Parts: sequence; structure tokens; C-alpha cells
Amino acid sequence: MSATKTIKGKKSKASVPAEALSMINQVARNTRTALSRHLMDIGLYAGQDSVMLALDARDGQTPGAIAVSLGVKAPTITKTIGRLAAQGFVRRESSQNDGRKMLVFLTGAGRDQIKSVRKSQRRTEKMAFAGLKKKQLRDLVAVLAAVDANIAASLNCDDLPDALPPQDKAPLSADGSSR
Repeated sequence: MSATKTIKGKKSKASVPAEALSMINQVARNTRTALSRHLMDIGLYAGQDSVMLALDARDGQTPGAIAVSLGVKAPTITKTIGRLAAQGFVRRESSQNDGRKMLVFLTGAGRDQIKSVRKSQRRTEKMAFAGLKKKQLRDLVAVLAAVDANIAASLNCDDLPDALPPQDKAPLSADGSSR
């Protein structure tokens, strides 16, 4: 069922943005659900993949640094790290420079699991983008980046990780051109 109201066979202009945001939310939920199912097949819970990939990119981070890079709260990361440690995928060590700081590292089993995480991501991507052309995907990325930039600018979110370089994140005007 479409959320868009029809007026004499045409979509109402006011409802198209609402439908677009609704679709973005629905796609995000469905994508996360699909990826979560693939991750469950390899023994991981949703969110654990992001922590492991952050450590794969830069091993030996503090939980706080991981939380900031992923845009989540520190208690969420602490719980996830605890689960990953119990599963043998990460280990925690005190910092040699500052004993008050805890650093998180991937274990050998965690490094091996990264390959499975990436495979799960590829399976989800293949399913999500089946039948789409490369140009369609590039256009989709550009549109979503513009939407994200507009939202981030309106929230004044300087602390959120950037998906694109600043010059590519200019908010769009109503006609779709850069301001």
C-alpha cells in the first residue's frame, strides 16, 4: 500500500518527499534485517560486524573511539565488545601508555571471521541490487549522499562520520542543484 495520495491520477507533490523518506527507512530496515540473517549464519549478532570492521581498519582502538566512529553510544559498544570477547573474536588490553585506557584488538579468530563478515555483506549487496545497472547504483549513491548531507546540515552534525568529502556534501536546493 502506497502512502502517496493520488489527485486525478497524479501523485501529490507534497507526498512524494514523505514517500521517499518512508522508502529510505524501509530499505534501511530490510537491508539490516537481511544482513543480520546472514551474520546469524556465521554466529554474529547485528552490530558486531561494524565493530569488527572498525577494528580491522584500525586495530587497538578504545571503546569510545569505536563508538564515535560508528555513531553510537559507548555503553552499546561496551556490551558488543563483551559479547565479541566471549566469542573469542576480540581481546581487551590496558594501554601501555595509559593504564586507565582499555584497547580492543581482533584475535586470530576475529581476523578469520572478517572474511565471513565481508562475504555476508557481499551476499546482501548482491541480493539488494539484483538487476540494477552500475549507472543506477552510482545515481542512487549520489542521491542518498545528497539526502544525507541535507539532513546532517540541518542537524549541524559536525561529530558524525562523513561519507563524502566536504566539497561533495553541499546541501541541495529544491530543484536538485547545489547551493
